[in-house]
Amino acid sequence: MDFSAIFQIRTKRYWWVDVIFYFAISLLIAALLIYVIFLFKNGMIKKDIELKNADLLKIGTGENKRQEAEVVQYRAKINDFSDLIENHEFASNVFVFVKTQTMPNIWFKQFSLDSKKNTVQLFGESDDMDAFSRQVDAFEKNKYVKSIGTLNSALGGSARIDFNINLLLDPSIFNYRLSSIASETSQTQQ
Repeated sequence: MDFSAIFQIRTKRYWWVDVIFYFAISLLIAALLIYVIFLFKNGMIKKDIELKNADLLKIGTGENKRQEAEVVQYRAKINDFSDLIENHEFASNVFVFVKTQTMPNIWFKQFSLDSKKNTVQLFGESDDMDAFSRQVDAFEKNKYVKSIGTLNSALGGSARIDFNINLLLDPSIFNYRLSSIASETSQTQQ
C-alpha cells in the first residue's frame, strides 16, 4: 500500500488557509483588546457615578432631606389611591349596569364581582317567579352578558323567591363611561 499520496496532501500548504487562520487570530486579539478597554471604561464610569452620588448627598440641609422623604412618601400614597380610584371606576360600571337592568319587584341582597374572570354573582329575592323570570330574560338579552350560569331559586321567607345568578360579563363593559352604559342598557330594556 502506498501512503505517499496521503503524506503529500498533509505536507501541501494552501495560502488561503493561512489567511483565514491569521484573520481569526487577529479578530480574537481585537475582541480581547476591546473587552479590556470597555472593562476599564466601565470601572471609570462607576467611580464617577459614585463621586456624583456622594456630592449629591452633601447638598441640602437636614430639613430639605426630611421634606424630600415626605414628598416621596406622599407620592407613594397618591399612587396607592390612584389604583383604588381606577378599581372603583371598574366596579362602578358594573353597579350602574346592574342598577339599570334590575326589574321592578327584584331586590339584590348580595353582590360579588370577580374582575379577573369578569363574573358577577348576584343573590336576591323577588315577589314571584314571573318577576324572577323577567329579570333573567332581561339579563339574557343584554349585550354585555355573555352567559348566565348557576341559576338557583327557592321559596324563601314571607312567600318570596330567593335566588342567585352568576353572570359572565363581556370585558367591554369595563371600558365604557358610566353614562353610556346607563343609556345603552335603558334602551335595551324598552
